[in-house]
Amino acid sequence: MQKYKVGDFVMCGMSGSCKVEEIGPLSFGGPDKIYYSLKPVYDSRDTIYVSIDRESDIARKVIGRKEAEEMIKEVVSSKRKGTVPAKEVCDEILRSADSIKISNMIRQLRHLRAENRKNHKNLNISEEKILKCAERIFFSEIATALGITMAEAVERISEELDP
Repeated sequence: MQKYKVGDFVMCGMSGSCKVEEIGPLSFGGPDKIYYSLKPVYDSRDTIYVSIDRESDIARKVIGRKEAEEMIKEVVSSKRKGTVPAKEVCDEILRSADSIKISNMIRQLRHLRAENRKNHKNLNISEEKILKCAERIFFSEIATALGITMAEAVERISEELDP
């Protein structure tokens, strides 16, 4: 039994918010399997295929408008906690699609970037990639839930995540 249906918006891996475009058989060099065909909402050039057998690779459905508004209030009122975790932990947080943890990670990385700039440095390449991915995941869900553009989502709460 499929957990998602065509038209659902889901959080999938490092791509953020995706729309389930199709569900059907595909043959990738073996017996036909049933796949979800997902289109990242803010990168329509890409298509992600997730086998029904690996449905757990899709974190969950995108939150609704009410939940997004509540989450924004929580993110705006919270403070940065801890320091930037190890890369493996960051990857785990990103795959979990836990928006509160991801927003805190964005805050931590932006704080580190600001501190590094005082010493005329930048984030290292790995940290920069993690930050961009975290922002894509976080802001794509907010934008999808509120029915606004990614730029509007960034504008709405990005300042709150800065140090």
